[in-house]
Amino acid sequence: MTERRRVLIQGAGAVSAAAGALLAGTGADVRAASRRADVLLTAVDPRGVVAHVPVVRYADVEPGTVDLLILTSAPGVLDDGVATTLAAARPETVGVTSPVIGDAAVAERMFPGAGIATLAPGLLSFATARGTETRAEFWVPPLAPAFAAVAVEGSPGLPRRLAAEYPKVIGRTPARAAAAVGAAMVPYAAELAIVGGDWPTFLRRLKRPGRAMAEAMRVDVGLPAPAPPPIVVRAVLRQLCRTVPFDFPKFAGNHFVRHADQSLRILDAWRAMTPRATPALDALREDLAAAL
Repeated sequence: MTERRRVLIQGAGAVSAAAGALLAGTGADVRAASRRADVLLTAVDPRGVVAHVPVVRYADVEPGTVDLLILTSAPGVLDDGVATTLAAARPETVGVTSPVIGDAAVAERMFPGAGIATLAPGLLSFATARGTETRAEFWVPPLAPAFAAVAVEGSPGLPRRLAAEYPKVIGRTPARAAAAVGAAMVPYAAELAIVGGDWPTFLRRLKRPGRAMAEAMRVDVGLPAPAPPPIVVRAVLRQLCRTVPFDFPKFAGNHFVRHADQSLRILDAWRAMTPRATPALDALREDLAAAL
């Protein structure tokens, strides 16, 4: 009988709840790690099916007990105690959900000997707190994996193995395709954060992130791309609002305001990648920095 794969998810938030429920469905033994053990982590799928993800304290994670560790926080922001505990677990594989350029390299230094992959989240998860319970509704777009595994230097075959071990939850995607998705999304995420998540105001300010998106495509992906007309972007957003089974404007506003620092780090990384002028990205970066 094959031993169950052991998965530890750092953090006990919305992504941890959704990922935990989905990965448990592949037969894995899944735990989330938190500073507290009394957290009730609940995931609710679009059909209303409820799953509870066990939570352990960081201090109770035993050495050598993890096949896959998923970091829901950027590795560089983990405090020393948490980082040391997670490294002592000696994970075979570490999945970094942060899309910031360079964060996978930080994880490589933190977890020497582990295989490292970027796990780009494709799911949307929306959490509410009720006392000690974190309850997360989540949705995965049809025909898409919850996480897209992207290879990093030194672990070229890892995405294929992860997709085989955790089918329908982790898929594979080329690095360039993942970069294109980030270039398309992050400028709009930054603009939404600048206006404090106010959806009607955001919908009136779609020109600048569209121009910034075109600049980001050129810088990060190497593709010439026109700025999408606001009318096209509004149509896409309307379709999302109709498709996602919870309040998408509320989700997007909350999510991207909370992760504004991540968007700023990505804008900084893009700017550092090119000597060419990027006026829309520069303006977006300046306003986002002022909003933080």
